[in-house]
Order: sequence, then structure tokens, then C-alpha cells
Amino acid sequence: MTLRTASTQRRVTSSRAHGPLVWQRTGTIGTELVLRDDAAPGVVTGSAVVAGQMPYSARWHADLDGSWRVRALTITCEGSGWRRNLALSRTPDGQWTCGAEQSGEVDAPPPGIDDAARIDDTGLLLVTDSPIFLTWALRALRLEPSSKPVSAPTVRVRMPWLTVVPGTSAFQRVSENRLRVTGDGPANSYDLDAEGIVTYQAGRLRITP
Repeated sequence: MTLRTASTQRRVTSSRAHGPLVWQRTGTIGTELVLRDDAAPGVVTGSAVVAGQMPYSARWHADLDGSWRVRALTITCEGSGWRRNLALSRTPDGQWTCGAEQSGEVDAPPPGIDDAARIDDTGLLLVTDSPIFLTWALRALRLEPSSKPVSAPTVRVRMPWLTVVPGTSAFQRVSENRLRVTGDGPANSYDLDAEGIVTYQAGRLRITP
């Protein structure tokens, strides 16, 4: 498998949703930093360090198209004695491809997915506890305040094991500053700022000033 840094093929208007942004974990000790690549508009990078029972670090590169959908993502996660890599990308005809590799011994599900054909071509890509992906999903769906829930296929990357799980979620912008997501797993609510950037999730994370 060849893992490549995501690259953009067309320009995307720069926005605060491309970074720089910093979130702190509140359920454990951890920080995520999101930065834009000024040399390649549309490419965003992130890095995180998370403590807890299984401390790990993560680095990712995402390539966004002009409608705020992620069309390519590479992630590397590593902890004590183990390392995992994941590469997801959407081909020109819309289908997803997925490659994964791992080293070290750890009691966890394998990275990636057994059959990338299970991923819906229009799936919104989400990464566990990485709130910028929710902001991109909100923008891709063009959610308006006080609108009804909108169901959409999703592609969830579960951290830190990089397991890829396709599914369906319902996104509702309850108000100008509130997002609610239901579907696969418990319902979650998030605070938003005026630009639709996730600023807070109770018991999980908050953005730094």
C-alpha cells in the first residue's frame, strides 16, 4: 500500500474552518491542532496528543473540495509499541478507496475496512473527537439554523485504531449556535460559533481562545 499526503487539485477559498484552530479534550488530557496549508489551499493538517489508559499521538492530512467534502485523508496513529496508517480517497468517479497498514502488537480491531465498496460514494467523512470534520459536514450539507434534521451517509474513522465504519447520521442545526447529530451511536450536541465551527461538546472537548 502506498500512503500519500493528500493533495488538492483546485483552489478552495481560504476560511477559518481551514485553521489554525486548537481544541482541548475535557474528558481526558489532550490537544488537537488544525492548520491550513497556505501553499495548497484546500489542504488541512491536524495533529493530536491524547493521554488516558492508552496514550497516543495522531497526525492527519485532509484534502477538501469546493463544497467542503473531504475527498482524501491520510492518518497516522501511534502509541507505545504500535503504529497504524490509513489512507482514504475518493476516485474521480466518486468511489472510495481505502488502504491501511499496522505494526506492533495491540489488542484492537484492524485498521481500515474489509471492503471499501461498502462506503457510500456520497459519504461525509468524520473522525472521532476531531470537531473540524463536523464543521465541514455542516457546511457541505448547507444546514441552516432551526432547520429539520438532514440524514446523510457517513464514513466514520474511529480513533485511535483507524477502523473505518460506514453508516448514516442525522444532522440538525437546532439554532445558530447548536448542532445535534444522531444516528450510529448516542445522540451528541455541540456548541457552534458564528461561523459554524464547533466550540464545545460537554464532557469531551472545547476550543481554545
